[in-house]
Amino acid sequence: MLLLTEELRAESYYRWQDERGVAHYTGERPPAEISAEKLILNSGHGLYRVAKVFDGDTVRLEGGERVRLIGINTPEVAHRNRPTDPGGDAASDYLRKLIEGELVRLEYGAERRDKYGRLLAHLFTPEGENINVLLLSGGYAHVVIKLPNVRLLQKYFAAERGAREAGLGIWGFPQFKVHKIEEAAGFRNTFRRLQGVIRRVEEKRSAWLLHFDSGVKALIRKEHLASFIRGGRHPNRLSGKRVIIRGWVHSSRGKPLIRLRHAKSIETID
Repeated sequence: MLLLTEELRAESYYRWQDERGVAHYTGERPPAEISAEKLILNSGHGLYRVAKVFDGDTVRLEGGERVRLIGINTPEVAHRNRPTDPGGDAASDYLRKLIEGELVRLEYGAERRDKYGRLLAHLFTPEGENINVLLLSGGYAHVVIKLPNVRLLQKYFAAERGAREAGLGIWGFPQFKVHKIEEAAGFRNTFRRLQGVIRRVEEKRSAWLLHFDSGVKALIRKEHLASFIRGGRHPNRLSGKRVIIRGWVHSSRGKPLIRLRHAKSIETID
């Protein structure tokens, strides 16, 4: 699969500044008296025009490539027979007004594509403003941890924290409040933040299991253990700790299971 279409790669723009220092991007060369830099849209760190915004975290570029924003997730918009999740339309509308029809810069992660064939990238305005951060700091999105694309994780968590503490956007909805771990059975297939005490830690051949009340378990695969060690969250030091864990609630043998892939998935509470 080509990284970007030939049509998109062939396009070029000119960057110039007006007397106020504001940057402009045009498809035609400015007058000769204006100093302009020619920008070729290519597959590195070039500029690409957004043809369509699908929702708060997925766009299509001119030429047809779909891009999924790295490190964030926004509520779903209506599709097929599923209604819009609370906050979904707000996130989609915000991103549409911000970048639809505009130029953006892409920075790719260690993993370039997801299982659906979409490009995975951090999006920036031509002036260098991080669009993922704008969505997080406005309360339109929450952080998701998708290994190995964790380069800007610290910055993204900081942006989320500011919106969360201010109660902006999605952080005013019940789903994104911290819930008791015992309620997890009612939250299957949704993203949650859950608080509880780790009653027992069990080491398996390929993973660690953190046991909570009501049969709820959190799983840490040993292939992801390095992050937890660096973050001071080694599983064998967590027994008896009250924590907040975050992630999607799945089911295993009829009981809730949350998979933890990074130390940022666990917050200890004194």
